[in-house]
Amino acid sequence: MNKFATRLKILTLGCFSIAMDGKPVATCWPDETLKTCFCSLLSPLDLYFSWDRLCRSLLGVPDSRQSRRQLEEDIVRPLKYFLMIELGFNPILTGSEYISIDQSSIKIDAFEFYSSAVEGLKQLPYGNHAAAQQKLARAKVLYTGSYLPGINGKIITNTRNELESLYQKVIVESTRQVTATPDPALKQVHVQ
Repeated sequence: MNKFATRLKILTLGCFSIAMDGKPVATCWPDETLKTCFCSLLSPLDLYFSWDRLCRSLLGVPDSRQSRRQLEEDIVRPLKYFLMIELGFNPILTGSEYISIDQSSIKIDAFEFYSSAVEGLKQLPYGNHAAAQQKLARAKVLYTGSYLPGINGKIITNTRNELESLYQKVIVESTRQVTATPDPALKQVHVQ
């Protein structure tokens, strides 16, 4: 188990902040492109991102030998260095076909929200209303505002829209569950 697993927490819903052991870190980014790249990788909608998707999102061009080299040299390498200095470790995983964040080393509110919301919605068709209600209630608590407000980028904007839509589904289903579940106190009144 990674020793940083419970020490690093990233808030992305309603604000953007990174804290290590409760103390803010990475409060001053060397440039907006590095911040946008890092924030793009925080999207809970994808486990990893292809180099092509990042090249298109950050550079506006498809993946090629030249664009990937530019992405690695101008953005990914400086980002890894910055994170190593700020966090004491590098949470970015790179492969020949993908790039991602090591989720085992970070607690991210958007991941928790997404997981709770999806799990809650999956329980509904099976009639597991108590489990669904518990997960949906957790998702409602976790969603404290728009995803990464004030930070732009194609992946971030798409994620923001998808999470907002998911939140609306959580609200609708939570309301539906509350109105469909009779109040136990009312049952007792009718029984007596």
